[in-house]
Amino acid sequence: MTQFVGTHFGKLDRKGRTSVPALFRAELEAAATSHLVLRRSHQHPCIEARSRAAFQRMLDSILSMEHFSEDREDLEAGLVADSTPLRIDGDGRIMLPDELVAEAGLGENVAFLGKGDRFEIWDADAAKAHVAEAKRRVFEKRLTLPASPLNTTPRAVS
Repeated sequence: MTQFVGTHFGKLDRKGRTSVPALFRAELEAAATSHLVLRRSHQHPCIEARSRAAFQRMLDSILSMEHFSEDREDLEAGLVADSTPLRIDGDGRIMLPDELVAEAGLGENVAFLGKGDRFEIWDADAAKAHVAEAKRRVFEKRLTLPASPLNTTPRAVS
């Protein structure tokens, strides 16, 4: 299971190549993969990148939906059919498809935002604004997370 964390900045060259941050490459190496699946986010102006295993978990959720339902068809066409598999090259770079670059509005300066099981590729200025706004909302709403049990080993009841 990959764990992408942090914000990292890089450059996008004229051919659409960018270097995946070393920490993210290390996560992929630990998961024994150099394959990613990219898609244009339907929520934000960015590109989402998942390992094939993480993409498969997302696909499994879609496949568990009712066959022939409108929602399943929308997710299959809007998320799965619009995804692009690719591999990180030996220099740690990926080549982003021109269409994804244009749809996400990426410029020369890009940011990689770790989002746990995926990372997102943003225009650097848009990423800074997105993170600042999210931090503001977290603080304003005083968001919390449910506590996870520290020990999940069953205990005998006396």
